[in-house]
Amino acid sequence: MKDDKMSNKNLNPKFSAQKSADAETGKRYFIRLNLSERLQHFILFGCFIVLAVTGFMVMIPEVLARALGGASETVFFYRGLLHRIAGISLISVGLFHFMYLLFTRAGRRWLVDMLPRPRDLKDLIFNIFYYLGFKKEPPEFDRFCYKQKFEYGALIAGSTIMSATGLLLWTEYKWSKFILDIAKLVHGMEAILACLAIMIWHLFEVYLLPHQSPISKTWITGLIDEDEMKEEFAGHYKKIMADPALRQIYIQGEKEADQAADTPQPVKISDLARIH
Repeated sequence: MKDDKMSNKNLNPKFSAQKSADAETGKRYFIRLNLSERLQHFILFGCFIVLAVTGFMVMIPEVLARALGGASETVFFYRGLLHRIAGISLISVGLFHFMYLLFTRAGRRWLVDMLPRPRDLKDLIFNIFYYLGFKKEPPEFDRFCYKQKFEYGALIAGSTIMSATGLLLWTEYKWSKFILDIAKLVHGMEAILACLAIMIWHLFEVYLLPHQSPISKTWITGLIDEDEMKEEFAGHYKKIMADPALRQIYIQGEKEADQAADTPQPVKISDLARIH
């Protein structure tokens, strides 16, 4: 039976060495974000935009607010409504992400891979030496490098702070002026910090790097090609290629191809003639 399966793989071109490669480009693609993770990112992205716009609207000069005339009250009413809806959505996606990390296999893998390790400090020092020209090659990063782990931690901490202080301001009738003044200060400063982090760090690191011009599509497709995988996450690439189980998880089409390869395929007379 084993010989039959091997024959099927050899006879059928879709079970060639490039079985997990794209049929048109011949490239192998690696999964960086699954569907659930992409949807969580989309919702988070939308919430952030709405919260930033509606939040900073309260800081516009009074002269501009008066320029809206009679519509000012209506505009700011809906501003507050949208801000609260986006805030609740942000909290909801955060809670969903927490459950995702605990109760799904993909989430637990994400959590384990995202945990800080001594290697991250080594990679940081190694990378500084590389940028200064003392090393010829950058470090071989695992699934998440130290920069991504730091940014993820900042996201969790920032979202928690913004959610807690936002809820305090929403229920202001329950708290003293002292508590509300602190909450307002922290909420505003954290909002500015979050916007700067997104615009200066996240947008450039993830979307606007020169080799990804004009924009990375990973946040949409969840995929990167093999060349980029080797360049950006060489350590993780080597792990995947050395482990059949990881190949099925992270290489697009690998699992389906292996399952199809294990299914006996009808052998055509023309194929037998080609063998002999």
